[in-house]
Amino acid sequence: MTAGEGFRYYVQKIEELTPVKELFTLKGKVALITGAGGGIGRSTAYALASLGADVALMDISQKKELLEHNAKVIMEKNEGVKAICVYGDVADRASVQVFVDEVVERLGTIDVVHSNAGIGGGDPELGCDISEKTWNRTIGINLTGVLNVDSVCAQVMRKHKHGGSIINTASMSGHIINKGDHGARYMPDYAACKAAVIQLTKAQACDWVLDGIRVNSISPGIVLSGLHDGWPEEPLREAAKLIPMERFASLDEIGGVVAFLATDLSSYITGTDILIDGGYTIW
Repeated sequence: MTAGEGFRYYVQKIEELTPVKELFTLKGKVALITGAGGGIGRSTAYALASLGADVALMDISQKKELLEHNAKVIMEKNEGVKAICVYGDVADRASVQVFVDEVVERLGTIDVVHSNAGIGGGDPELGCDISEKTWNRTIGINLTGVLNVDSVCAQVMRKHKHGGSIINTASMSGHIINKGDHGARYMPDYAACKAAVIQLTKAQACDWVLDGIRVNSISPGIVLSGLHDGWPEEPLREAAKLIPMERFASLDEIGGVVAFLATDLSSYITGTDILIDGGYTIW
């Protein structure tokens, strides 16, 4: 049963069940990954390509060399898959329109979006006394950027009448305020926009469901993505003690969840946020 068909009651017999491995594929699909120069972005681009999707890696032009390297490796490791690079500013709707149009021109359409571009926020010295300039920059990229990318890509999916899957990157910081010493300063801009991404995801899921477009979000915890390179070992050990699993996530563990949400294995999931935090938010 698809959107618009109405209710139909039918229980599959065991002989009619589809093998899971036949649903866990993206062959013939095109995926756009924003923020693909970063750890999470490159891992999901690789994961989607490994399932057969042609991928468009997007980031700011300052990451051109890194992005081109990521695309080269993806094509080397996944025979027959195309990987292209596009550049722009997710906070600028006109820029988004330009790089989305380029993806469609070069790859034909967009079936899957990982709306992942983002920055860390806040000022450790100012906390909630954050400047308006810093606040607006974080919100512009991490929230307005998600809105811009998703809206422009959803227009493509509706125009081409094939539906699709959109996955937004939120954060466990959208559910909680990360633990810190009493008197520490926090990042209100980051927490606020990541919580808003979760709610935006739900609104988009409702708005586009009849177009066959599913929208979900992921909320990673602390991920070994390169962000913490150069940090002293002891603070990292202390941070790991706050996690029930007593370790951080690997990039494979993030890419795998995005891949699941992109495929038909998750065809009845929309408007959902998946925490990938090793149990951090249990406490």
